[in-house]
Amino acid sequence: MMQRFEPTDLLSLYPGPVMLYEPRLKWLMVLAGCLAFTLIGIWMVLDGEWLGWFPLVFFGLGVLAAAALLIRPGSLQLDEKGFEFRNLIRRTRATWRDTAGFVPVNVPTTNTVVVGYNDVNAAGRIAELNRSLIGRNAALPDTYGLAPEALAELISRWRERVLSGAA
Repeated sequence: MMQRFEPTDLLSLYPGPVMLYEPRLKWLMVLAGCLAFTLIGIWMVLDGEWLGWFPLVFFGLGVLAAAALLIRPGSLQLDEKGFEFRNLIRRTRATWRDTAGFVPVNVPTTNTVVVGYNDVNAAGRIAELNRSLIGRNAALPDTYGLAPEALAELISRWRERVLSGAA
């Protein structure tokens, strides 16, 4: 069973680094769903339906991605310099001085809550789209097993400690 942490528990680990990971259960569920549709695609192809190639290829790639994320889930690292989140193909680093305003925000029409923030280095179409959707120009891709409110509080308090020079 996964241990639940409160922001104060994790804040006690300051100055870190502290590493948080995406829950594996999420990727296990994605793997199961993609595997089911991949098997349907295989069945259709074997039955002579050429349209079966679409779910076979699309969900087959989903099986590979979900399996890879089960082995190496995405992560968020907090340290004295800033934070870094990683997934299979991308690593994004931001400094505490360049970021502010960490709050839980609802993503319209998705029933998803993420932690949004403003990053002085975020620019371009994606930053503008984020601003129009969630009121911030950037967001974390996951909540790493914490409630969005708890993650926003943890990051905000970590940032305050760093910028105030607290030990």
